[in-house]
Amino acid sequence: MDTIDDFNCVMEKTILYFANTRWVLLGKVITRVFILWEPLQEYFLVYLPENQKLQVQNNDRYEKIKETLTSYVIKIRLQFVLFLCETIFDRFLTLFQQEAPLIHVLHYELSSLYRLVLLQFLTTDYVGDKVDGFLLDLDFKLNEKQLNNKQIRIGEETRKLLNHLTQKERETFFEDVKKIYHTTAEYLKKISVQYSDEIVRIARAVPGLLTAREIDYSRDEWLIYSLDNNIDENWYIKEKKKDCSGSELIIYHRIDYYWNKVLNITTANGIAKYPTLNKLIKSILIIPHGNADVERGFSINENLVPINKEIIKSVRTSSFLYKQDLQSKKRASQRPEKENTESLQAAELCKQALQEEDGLLSKQKALQSELHEATSIIADASGRLQLAIKNKDNLEIQRSTILIDGGNTKSKAINEQLSKVIEELIKIQTKRKNNFTQQQQKRQKTLTNASIILN
Repeated sequence: MDTIDDFNCVMEKTILYFANTRWVLLGKVITRVFILWEPLQEYFLVYLPENQKLQVQNNDRYEKIKETLTSYVIKIRLQFVLFLCETIFDRFLTLFQQEAPLIHVLHYELSSLYRLVLLQFLTTDYVGDKVDGFLLDLDFKLNEKQLNNKQIRIGEETRKLLNHLTQKERETFFEDVKKIYHTTAEYLKKISVQYSDEIVRIARAVPGLLTAREIDYSRDEWLIYSLDNNIDENWYIKEKKKDCSGSELIIYHRIDYYWNKVLNITTANGIAKYPTLNKLIKSILIIPHGNADVERGFSINENLVPINKEIIKSVRTSSFLYKQDLQSKKRASQRPEKENTESLQAAELCKQALQEEDGLLSKQKALQSELHEATSIIADASGRLQLAIKNKDNLEIQRSTILIDGGNTKSKAINEQLSKVIEELIKIQTKRKNNFTQQQQKRQKTLTNASIILN
């Protein structure tokens, strides 16, 4: 048993490489630093000076590391940051590592986080029970509302280390603590919002998703949704049961389950009741909270992809093919000037084709917009004609007929132009496709030669 304990202690204090491509909570990193503090001191302050004297002599990097490991200032700063992580930020970050969409709780959680930060350095009576806009209106920099150095929250472990600092170091430390709190509060206040027309604000915030008309539709659809009496309780309540104390405990469905039910509501004609909200809300629900999904992928792949001879062989093969590809590109760059000129000409032709295609696409889009306007005029005039016939208004009948004829004439002309544009697009795209196929055939020939060499 002692051997196992010793082994665990050794493994715990083994210095690991830090991977900046993985998402690690800062608090866990600092905890690891404290676990390794003594081994690091042993290595840098004892082992290196005794065994590698030349390496550490006149070495600025070593002197900085030595100063860090012998200073309580760095240690107390790390302890304070660890306090912030464990008591304030870790719960928020861990909550948003879930797979389920949590956009519906983001505003509440941000407000709670902002309030919690304020309570660390402001008097309780000043923060009080204020919420939402009243909380954001607080001036957190008022001197008379700041907690003094004995009251400000820095954590018990941090406060114990204060005895190792000089008076000047303490004053500097508390000034830095207040700056950190003020900066954090200022950032959280900046990203917090207090608007009454949330759905329109969100619709505007998603770039390139909705047109101006669709944004107007989203406001109307949201009002209709707010008054909808067809919302089934089972869409958002998954289960009701009693807890150990006999109180009712409600378990809710995921937010995407609820919206899937709502957005599938149709009118009496079988048409989607909330088409614009459907487009907006689905786009919002797929926004990830962070790197949690990617991290899960790493963990899953670690278990699903075993490291065996076949995997190693595949990696080596891929590496070989990659090197062969690099060599072929290098040879291509060293070909005679004639081939390089031809390649540049082909690239220029491709660029010109793309520019022509972009111009035609823009023209097609403009024509489609004009066609839509002409169709709208015809539809509007048809409605006016029906009303004029009903009212026996000959003048209005004549005007409506003129509008319809004009709209039909314009639609016909636009359709002819669209047909020509589409024909030109097909020609350009076919030409570009043929050029691309030729380039791919050349590349495939190079890869085939590499495969022959490999086999």
